[in-house]
Amino acid sequence: MEKINEHIERLLCYHEYVVVPGLGGFVLQRQSARIEAGKIIAPYSTVSFNPLMQHADGLLAIEIARSEGITYRKAVEILENSVAQMKMQLNDRNYLNMGSLGVFEKDAEGSLLYVPAADLSFIPSNLGLQDVMIKSPKVIQMPARNAQVRTMPSKQVWRYAAAAVLAFGMLFISPELNDPLRTESANLLSLSFLENEMPETTPEVVVLESDSVAEPCPELEETITETGEVQNNDAELYHVVVASLPTQESADSYCEKLKAENFECAHVLSKIKTYRVAVKSFDDREEAIRFMEDLRLTDERFETAWVLCK
Repeated sequence: MEKINEHIERLLCYHEYVVVPGLGGFVLQRQSARIEAGKIIAPYSTVSFNPLMQHADGLLAIEIARSEGITYRKAVEILENSVAQMKMQLNDRNYLNMGSLGVFEKDAEGSLLYVPAADLSFIPSNLGLQDVMIKSPKVIQMPARNAQVRTMPSKQVWRYAAAAVLAFGMLFISPELNDPLRTESANLLSLSFLENEMPETTPEVVVLESDSVAEPCPELEETITETGEVQNNDAELYHVVVASLPTQESADSYCEKLKAENFECAHVLSKIKTYRVAVKSFDDREEAIRFMEDLRLTDERFETAWVLCK
């Protein structure tokens, strides 16, 4: 059960929520910075719990299979056993410790209460941020100085004023005669026509032709048994799965989006609890694994892609 907590913490570092099938969903909530009681509270991310999020999206099981190096089916079994142990401990003790995530408690009415941990430093956005204290400004009173007033005789004031008006007026009256700078400098206006006659160069457009030829998609065949049941050859292929969706409509919509992005072999597999969208299928297991690894490295949207081997 402790490893399940570690997987949930790792997923919350990169996703907004993590659903634990049969228990509920852990949701990441971000609080903005604010000013309270003379200090600036740094932005902080906390974790809440929603018991209504019961739909299994497969994200936690994929993380368990990837980190433990086991199959997806085995990871689902481990997850179901861990959830059963959690519920058993809640029924026996009315208390469940989730490590760095917090604790669960049951009240007198049997309702499930979640209290997040005080220290959520495993979330990357909480690292290196601290509250800042705001110092109140200090008022410094300067000692008063004795003002000294100087008086000038009235005749002297009028004499200085007349001299200033005369000097200011001569700046506008004096004409410009024999400006040596203007007569000795070269006139470059005759060269301005060269700018309009310079030909504009248009960059050549180089078109690169792709030599790659798309590989044919393996044929998906459907047969009808004597009892009228529709069967296909999905079990004979190895599928690179990139999504697990709850409805047929959402799976078909996402499949069409992948086909528009040059994933022409994308298709929806037969329903097993959810509708899985495969980006491509292969007859050979090793070839499917190589394609999955290249897809994870080249496109960050498919970093959780996995191979379905029925």
